[in-house]
Amino acid sequence: MAKLSWQEILGLIQELRKRGFQVVGPSSEGGVVKLVPLEDETKLETDYVRTLNSPKDFLLPDKERLFRYKSTATITSYGLKIRFPTVEGPCPITIVPEYSPPIGKLAFFGIHPCMANSIKYLDKVMLSDPADPYYKARRDGLFIAVLECAEGDEYCLCKSVGSDKVPKGYADLSIRKEGDDFIVKASSPMGSSLLMEESVEEIEEPSPKMKEEYVIDATDEKTIETKDPTTLLEGCTLCSSCTVVCPTCYCSDIQDRFSLMDPSNVERVRMRMSCQRRSYSSIAGNVLFLKTKNDRFKWRMKHKFPFSEKMYGMSGCVGCGNCIAFCPSRIDFRSFLGRRVA
Repeated sequence: MAKLSWQEILGLIQELRKRGFQVVGPSSEGGVVKLVPLEDETKLETDYVRTLNSPKDFLLPDKERLFRYKSTATITSYGLKIRFPTVEGPCPITIVPEYSPPIGKLAFFGIHPCMANSIKYLDKVMLSDPADPYYKARRDGLFIAVLECAEGDEYCLCKSVGSDKVPKGYADLSIRKEGDDFIVKASSPMGSSLLMEESVEEIEEPSPKMKEEYVIDATDEKTIETKDPTTLLEGCTLCSSCTVVCPTCYCSDIQDRFSLMDPSNVERVRMRMSCQRRSYSSIAGNVLFLKTKNDRFKWRMKHKFPFSEKMYGMSGCVGCGNCIAFCPSRIDFRSFLGRRVA
């Protein structure tokens, strides 16, 4: 354990960069705190409750190109022409791998315990057999420095879902702010080498204070299905911001894109998809499984709780409160699944 000044904290970021890490941390931009690559370590923000984005945006980025391939499309005076193999012979296709591993390794510096829990959840999803190679390439060698959260705001519920502590193996450094200084503990060999100490300590983390405390107890599939969220969702605009800012929402769609300037080169892209959109449950024949916003809301609640508990052994909600804080109508799912106790 070491007591470090602000300048020494910045020195840790500089050292990580020297070791080949791209360091990502919270920084205030336009009054909003976001996780950004810290090209200037002095922009590190240590007095914050939540970030607009999450580690997901770096480990599982939107609009990720998976590969390119050569199509048989050509442009004629009559428009776009695609050659079919049964009519004009075989259609050879050349697959061109486009994925390039990130330069250097990734380091998250100054994220809160709830976000460390979100990485654990994404690991369970994306590294389950077969592991997603794109996620795995970014995840390998990841360094995590967790900044303890002293107090949440009125939207936080990490204690309610058990994400107020860092899961074992998901912090290389644990940082606690004390006045103008920082108490830093190494909890992995990598963290110990950065801190230049030989010991690796078990971290005793205090739980952050909650302004409002809830018991979340209506989380089984049957109970969620029988509840009526109509009144709660009166202000829902179907903007999907709840899933955009959620650190564990990982649903995606695959699109093939080509340009009319060169239609023979097609790129396959993985795009974010939200279960709150009508197109999410649309299948051939114009059939919708989740027809109403009530259906889609209940589906999200099922995915976060009973489905995730059954599939991955942990809640898909890490209690960050982003879905409430950044909702234009402040729709609060806590009142749907539980009750306020303090």
